Amino acid sequence: LFSVSDVVRRHLRLTGPVASISTACSSSAKVFASAARWMAAGLCDAVVVGGVDSLCFMTLYGFASLGLLSDRPCRPCDVSRNGLSIGEAAGFLLLEREGACDDPLRFLGYGESSDAHHMSTPHPEGLGAALAMDRALERAELKPIDIDYINLHGTGTPANDLAEDRAICAVFGERTPCSSTKERTGHTLGAAGITEAILSLLCLRHDFIPGMVRIEQRDPQLRSRLMLRSDYRPLRRVISNSFGFGGSNCSLIFGKRP
Repeated sequence: LFSVSDVVRRHLRLTGPVASISTACSSSAKVFASAARWMAAGLCDAVVVGGVDSLCFMTLYGFASLGLLSDRPCRPCDVSRNGLSIGEAAGFLLLEREGACDDPLRFLGYGESSDAHHMSTPHPEGLGAALAMDRALERAELKPIDIDYINLHGTGTPANDLAEDRAICAVFGERTPCSSTKERTGHTLGAAGITEAILSLLCLRHDFIPGMVRIEQRDPQLRSRLMLRSDYRPLRRVISNSFGFGGSNCSLIFGKRP
């Protein structure tokens, strides 16, 4: 596991602390939280954060044994969804102290929780997910109404989508636009957090909300404001969710400099 971090450190000739974080599907979201704490503690001025996950038989057989793999491209939030699609990805970002560069995009805050409800099933009411989002809003000194778009964890499994929907409605109500991009990328597991963080930043930069084009019939149990069509609109702040096995949850908030 540490080899990925070590290769990046040596290739980029980085100095200072280095660590690998393994919390299942929230791994490369939680790296943002660790990086923020390192910089707040004065250990470094900038941090390369990222995540990598590749396809392998162990992963495929493991998810298959849990009955979580779909027999067709995944359709998060569709009434007939029956599982996720495994993808692979690698992504990296550079976090710097405020004022170190002129880019208007900003990392505003993070929230973490561990609901420890079940090893592979989320809490049915999404309590840990809601707590992570609440903590991210608190750390960023924002209110739910300040968020313009939610990038869902949205794996396409019946339990995950319903639990996350309940968490979002508890925190944001039914007004905030949201969508899952995993219907395009598949679930990239340890790289999901960084992949969706980058996608969220691109949404901010281009004022774009990706629609969920694979939904054939929306699940009537879901009450959040799912975007079925892509839309261009001004975005100021977005939140990206990553929820891992064992209830290891992380929410990240990104925004534009006023």
